[in-house]
Formats: sequence, structure tokens, C-alpha cells
Amino acid sequence: MSNEPLFDRRALLDNLGEDVELMQVMAQTFVDDTPRLISELRDALARGDAPDAVRASHSVKGSAANFGAAPLIGVVGAMEQACRAGNLATASGSLTEAERLITALVVELRQELHAP
Repeated sequence: MSNEPLFDRRALLDNLGEDVELMQVMAQTFVDDTPRLISELRDALARGDAPDAVRASHSVKGSAANFGAAPLIGVVGAMEQACRAGNLATASGSLTEAERLITALVVELRQELHAP
């Protein structure tokens, strides 16, 4: 497990034209919405519902992309592709790693939200 941050604050602020307030809104949205999205993904995989699993994994991937969280994008992107191919067992096998990375990113974003 790496100690490197999952997102690059400097790159994100550069992309947002130095808009710290927008970055904080995006971070709060991720913190608020991602637990629901990962729950939807987990439920879709448990039900064997590939279309819902594709939608949920794609949403998580897009949210992670806002922060350039490459490890999370990679894991969830692979899950999305597995779901598209109907290989839900493969996608399910990556769920724990996706949840670990999401938790790590949420911790980083909460620290950002509470930074002076």
C-alpha cells in the first residue's frame, strides 16, 4: 500500500483555474455521493445485474477522474470493462480494492476540506 496521495491538489487547482471553493465543492460531493455509488455497485454485483453494475462503476470512475485518482480509476475502470463483458465475478473480485481506494481518497478529501 502506497503512502502517496491519490490526487494531486496542485494539478486539480491548475485545472480549476485556482478555484479552491470549486475544489471544495467537488470534494464534498465525492465524500457525500460515493458511498451511495459503491453501495449501488456492490448491490448490482450481488444481484448479477450487469447493466446496473456498469452504470455504477462508470459513475465511480468518473468521480475519481475529477481528482486524477489513477489507482482508483484503474481498478474501477477494469471493473466496468469486466461488467460490460458480463464477467461479474471478476468485477466482484476487485470490489474490496476499490472500496479501500475510495476510503483512502475520502480521507484525503476530508483532510482537504478541513485544511486551514
